[in-house]
Amino acid sequence: MKNHVKVGTKLLQTNKSYNQLKQKQKDKIAQWMYEETRRFYEETGAFPTAKTDDAVIAAIYDRIEAADIWIPYGEISGRYSGKRAKICERIRKEDTIRKHLTETVIFMNMCMICRGDEVLALDKVNNSYTGTTFPGGHVEPGETFHDAVVREILEETGLRIKNPILKAIYHWYRDGFHNVGYLYRADQFEGELKSSEEGNVYWIPREEYEQKELAVGMHRVLKIMDSDEFYECFMEVKEDGSIEEHMY
Repeated sequence: MKNHVKVGTKLLQTNKSYNQLKQKQKDKIAQWMYEETRRFYEETGAFPTAKTDDAVIAAIYDRIEAADIWIPYGEISGRYSGKRAKICERIRKEDTIRKHLTETVIFMNMCMICRGDEVLALDKVNNSYTGTTFPGGHVEPGETFHDAVVREILEETGLRIKNPILKAIYHWYRDGFHNVGYLYRADQFEGELKSSEEGNVYWIPREEYEQKELAVGMHRVLKIMDSDEFYECFMEVKEDGSIEEHMY
């Protein structure tokens, strides 16, 4: 019979087109195209191109044959070539959404406490953050940002601040975590000053504070605290270890 070939006991149509397949078969093949493209991407770290998609097409065709669906290889090759870009874009969008949905965020705070022309300094020394800074800490589960900064200041300084003013949001990425810090300023407080295990705290004239060996990012924090504007500051750590700050 013209345009047919006998393979075993089956008579196969050599000029069969993709559009002649049943809808259920098309749906299965579309899913296999997606799955094999994602497999290629996850194994190689790159999306297939016209020069590298032979392995993907071969894997798709193996699944078609295993499902006992007949369609010429060239039909699948041409179909995949036309759909490759859309499939890759779908995977990119899915991974972007997945990344945002699973991002781990650490909330923390810091407060500049003022007493006349003095500020309250904290000399902090640990493995991850060293230098002169302002007191503050992490937000605990179920805690509001306001309550967290009041609690942290009390624990680190012995002072209970009142009416802290939110000045900015400062954030950065490190070790796969999105760190978000809320920067406050306060000039109302009560209690007796005392240091804690976080470091020594003391009053110091503002001009002298700026001459201290400040922790990373504190020069930017001081500029934010002096401004009447509200800021978002993003600290980007480059591959060479340098730091670039973006103000919004």
